Amino acid sequence: MFALVWLGACAQPASYSAMIVDTQSVDIARGPAESYRDTLVVAPVTGGKETSPLWTSQVGNAEFQEALTRSLIATRLASANILANPGAANGRYRLEAVLQNLQQPLMGFDLTVTATVAYKVTEIATGAVVYESTLVTPATATMSDTLIAVERLKLANEKAIRANLTKLVGELYALPDRSVGGQRSS
Repeated sequence: MFALVWLGACAQPASYSAMIVDTQSVDIARGPAESYRDTLVVAPVTGGKETSPLWTSQVGNAEFQEALTRSLIATRLASANILANPGAANGRYRLEAVLQNLQQPLMGFDLTVTATVAYKVTEIATGAVVYESTLVTPATATMSDTLIAVERLKLANEKAIRANLTKLVGELYALPDRSVGGQRSS
C-alpha cells in the first residue's frame, strides 16, 4: 500500500497533449493571414527541463516541441507534413521558441505556474524577422483539480504552457499579410 502511494506521488513530466492549444479558444474560422497559413516550420526548442521523478514536474524540450508543433497544425499555421518528416519540412517561416522560465511555487493549495517563452519568426528566404516577442502567462491548478500536490503542479505547468501557446497563436493571427513574390496575398 505504501509503495502504491509513493509511486503515485512521483513527479511526472508535462504531457504534450495537455499543452496543445484548445481550438475552441482561438478564432479558427478567421485563421491566420494567407501568407502565414500552413507556412511555419518549428526549429528545435530550447530551455526545457527534464522531470526528475523524485523532485518536481517540469516541461521538457520534447514535450514542448510536440505541443508547439501540434498547436500550429491545429490552428492552420503549420502543415501536418512537418509531423511526418520534421527535418525535411519546407516552409516560408521558421519559428524559434525558448522556454526561458517556468516559475513554480514550492508548495501550496492552489499552485500558480508562470511560463515565460521567447518566440521569433523569421522569413527563411530573406532572414527578415517578422515577429519577435516574449510571452508571459500564469495558470493555476487548484485542489478541486486534484488533491495530489505533484499532480497539481503538473497540471499548472500544462495550463501555463497551453495559455502561452494560445497567446502566441492569437498574436500570429494578428500579423498583417505579407506580399508573396511582389504580389499581395489574398
